[in-house]
Amino acid sequence: MAQEFTRRLALGQLGALGAASVLGPRFALAAAQAPEESSVCLSMIYGRTAKFESDRFRDKHLPLLRRIYGDSLERIEMRHAPRPSKDLPPAPVVASVSLWIRDLKAFGSITQQSGAEIVADLAKVTTDHPHVQYDQAIAVLGDARDSITVGTDCTTYYYPNGENVRWDAKQYVEGYLPQMLDAYGKDSFRRIEVCRGLTAQGGGSSDFAGSVTLYHRDIDAFTRAGMKAGAKLMPEALKATDIRPVPATLILRAAG
Repeated sequence: MAQEFTRRLALGQLGALGAASVLGPRFALAAAQAPEESSVCLSMIYGRTAKFESDRFRDKHLPLLRRIYGDSLERIEMRHAPRPSKDLPPAPVVASVSLWIRDLKAFGSITQQSGAEIVADLAKVTTDHPHVQYDQAIAVLGDARDSITVGTDCTTYYYPNGENVRWDAKQYVEGYLPQMLDAYGKDSFRRIEVCRGLTAQGGGSSDFAGSVTLYHRDIDAFTRAGMKAGAKLMPEALKATDIRPVPATLILRAAG
């Protein structure tokens, strides 16, 4: 199953913001399959206690961002935690926003010019401060980014950064990911994005060394497979990283 699924693998164009490629020739070759997809993303992650008005973001803030940034952005996504219930523990991440940047220079210039307007409108969505960083997609599998529809269930694993932590992107993509696909089955996923943290928004180390977002085709199939395969996959995961990830199950609430 992994072999069939990875025929649609496409790698983000490495090199943006000065990052060097760490992946092998077969992944570099696959990059040509999806040149229209941006590889660099500005990520905003809102933690457990944040208040975030997802409807207001969808109806007002996303259209404002699209109007201001125009073609400098490829896609905007907002994912939000399901409504709390007695059967679910509090979500470690309430909301996450991804701005996939097509033109970094234009994006930076527009942000300088229109930052005050953007911040003022965002304050109507939330007054909490997120983790903000630039990420780079190092591997993407499955359906095209713009085909993922609102309402899709997503699980993101965030790998917190720190001193002496290990996040081996090459080992994760070439070693762990194929085994995960075999264990879970291609029908569990619509798309997978593996990202590496590049830098915090203002410079310095990113709060998360990496992240993996799974866009589910069938979240129940994913959950059932995880109960069987999770322990078996752990040794391979430990070859790629010694960081304990923070899992967050969210719903894609807005995209455009």
